[in-house]
Amino acid sequence: MKYLLLIPDGMADWEVEELDGRTPLEVADTENMDFIAKEGACGMAKTVPEGFEPGSDVANLTILGVDVRKYYTGRGPIEALARGVRGEIVFRCNLVRVENGVMADYSGGRISNEEAKRVIEELNRKKPYDFVEFHAGKSYRNLLVVNKNFKDSIKTFPPHDITGKEIDRYLPSGGELASLLRELMEWSAEILPEITEKANMIWPWGGGMMPSFPNFEQKFGVRGAMITEVDLLEGIARGMGMDVIQVEGITGYIDTNYRGLVRETVRALEDYDFVVLHTEGIDEVSHEGNAELKVKAIELYDSKIVGKLLNKIDLDETRILLLPDHPTPVKVKTHVAEPVPFAVYGRERDEVKYYNEKSCRKGKYRLLDGLRLMDLLLKK
Repeated sequence: MKYLLLIPDGMADWEVEELDGRTPLEVADTENMDFIAKEGACGMAKTVPEGFEPGSDVANLTILGVDVRKYYTGRGPIEALARGVRGEIVFRCNLVRVENGVMADYSGGRISNEEAKRVIEELNRKKPYDFVEFHAGKSYRNLLVVNKNFKDSIKTFPPHDITGKEIDRYLPSGGELASLLRELMEWSAEILPEITEKANMIWPWGGGMMPSFPNFEQKFGVRGAMITEVDLLEGIARGMGMDVIQVEGITGYIDTNYRGLVRETVRALEDYDFVVLHTEGIDEVSHEGNAELKVKAIELYDSKIVGKLLNKIDLDETRILLLPDHPTPVKVKTHVAEPVPFAVYGRERDEVKYYNEKSCRKGKYRLLDGLRLMDLLLKK
């Protein structure tokens, strides 16, 4: 038996007024995801434990069976695992655009990989402290390493949570380390306009020490591989001892290389027992707050990812689990800590016929702790 985990990041949503009180999933034409629901069994999964922010790091770790209450140290160090970067404290470091004191664009105008790399090189060349290092990631998603022992309990905010808001109340706080970060942000605002026309400030957040996660194969008895468009999931995979399969031409948006993602997933299922395919585009559209574009993004995912996979894999020998990691409602343009709809194909069947939030609430599994999802997918 092969096992396929499909994670369309941020796909779940709330009812949207401009969609006649329906969610984007309810409006979208999703015949392939509906097939998984109809021929399988459904429910809702709680992927964000109480007391945790609804980040993709927390939610995806939970889905993969990692108890974040024991193992979570922060988002930045997880992404560092993907880049082979280590340090005392690691922060995710967005390249952002701030206009008149307001967060105008958390993605730095969707800066290209090449331009972002040049920006990071210049930041390192001009950095004010030797114990500070910048590392290039993908597009606006980069890393800031602080190789100095700070004991502060620091508070930071994801920039995608504050789009359109004045940044002053969301700056790092909590002691000497927070002061350093604010200083670096002010410094970056002075020099970035000389380097690029897109981003004009760095935004460090999600910092922490390097984590140590349980090994996936030792925990569940299957050999796994990850296909993803973002460093965060690559870092989770590497931290859990899973192989990471690279795909050329992926963008992390809805213009991504769908064909390549499908091709590599099919190939991976030949070599591995368990394959995760995580895609980012739907979440990015959700952060933009565009309901109609989110419907289009979901339909692209259904036809170009799910439909193609269903046609190419052996459904009699493959068990499939489909779910987003968290909801990203277009109304609020950010993640929320609410249960997500899931469908599992290849086990029991229930009466659910459509894959969406309302239908899955009536499914066989009702409300499931996210830490139980891997047992549900992988148990004999």
